[in-house]
Amino acid sequence: MSSSAAEPSPTPGPDWNNWRSVTDWWFRPAIEAKTWLAAAYLAVGFLAALTWFVATIVVLSVALPLIIVAVGIPLTWLAFGLVDAMANVERRRALWVGVEIAPRPFASAPEGPARMWARLKDPNRWRQVAFMSSAFLVGALFFSVATATWMLPINVIGGVATGATASTVVLQLVFGVVMLGVAPRVTLQLARAYAKFTDWLLGPDPVIAMQQRVDTMARHRQEILDAVAEERRRIERNLHDGVQQRLVALGIDLGLAASKLPDDPDEASALIVDAREKTRTSIGELRVIGRGLHPAILEDRGLDAALSAVVSNAEIPITLSVAPGLRVPMDTEETAYFVAAEAVSNIMKHSRARAASVHIHDSEGCLHMEIHDDGRGGADMAKGSGLAGMSARVRGVDGRFDMSSPDGGPTILRVEIPHG
Repeated sequence: MSSSAAEPSPTPGPDWNNWRSVTDWWFRPAIEAKTWLAAAYLAVGFLAALTWFVATIVVLSVALPLIIVAVGIPLTWLAFGLVDAMANVERRRALWVGVEIAPRPFASAPEGPARMWARLKDPNRWRQVAFMSSAFLVGALFFSVATATWMLPINVIGGVATGATASTVVLQLVFGVVMLGVAPRVTLQLARAYAKFTDWLLGPDPVIAMQQRVDTMARHRQEILDAVAEERRRIERNLHDGVQQRLVALGIDLGLAASKLPDDPDEASALIVDAREKTRTSIGELRVIGRGLHPAILEDRGLDAALSAVVSNAEIPITLSVAPGLRVPMDTEETAYFVAAEAVSNIMKHSRARAASVHIHDSEGCLHMEIHDDGRGGADMAKGSGLAGMSARVRGVDGRFDMSSPDGGPTILRVEIPHG
């Protein structure tokens, strides 16, 4: 998970022709919960940073000089463990202002005596130490500025001199009232800036995160290519062992019928009837194969109609629930159809289920699927190319594929497919 900030939703501008609208827009931040949560974030951050600074300096100044003797090794382990714990607290605190910070991964450390040396050389651990050493100054600065912006209007309004002229009093009151709208805005910006500073030192390196993302996408691409190759081999087997064999038998039947037609028309008629049945069966198999590639009904009538055709041919009752009027991008529909159709096929072949269900809905730019059956369970992605192909197809579009299948059942597939 990468660091992310929840961008504040833009506040609609006021109606400048309505003074009530202008007043509400200007002073509303002063009474909103997020403003006071930001103020608490800065205040607690200032006190916490002071604590982190003192604790870090004390434990490291004691532990590091003693590392040349045996007692320094466990003390250094404890020191880094304390720094890790304090860093985790700061990452969680950043959620107060809508900033999510993932931990920066440490370098892998070998076992044995070299483990401590690897920890000492890890730059990401020293970034944490740098944060603990500098956050006090940054936190004190931001907290002081935020406090000053609140104290200024209070002092201006409360410090109106009794002997001042009317114009001076009015100017002071206007300035103080205006600053009451400035202070909460400054507080929010300072809190987000402090969270960004925390993210910079304690969050993952953007370059490394991007490289990991590229590696992940390359791995998913290879998984999709493997799944496509496996699907192609499956289609080839189905064509060779099913349709092709029937077409060969059809040719033989028609040849026999042609040879028997002059002398034994009844036998020739029976052969022609059998050939017609083989033709019907072959057409059905070709339709099934074609439907697995890209059913025309999916593009014409959507996911609900396409999956209705799939579950209607099942040998057990399957409940299908698709959100009314659901239409998502075609690549998302194709992925969802592939997963659902493959899951239904697996249920028919392996689960020994008596009933199943497929539920699909869309929420906040993400298609959610849940496929359930009451079969014997025990499904293992490592043992089935179908499950691996489904998982690769979903991950290839940056989705999530989770399966729960304990022995004895039930089996539940949960799929999330983002579509922007």
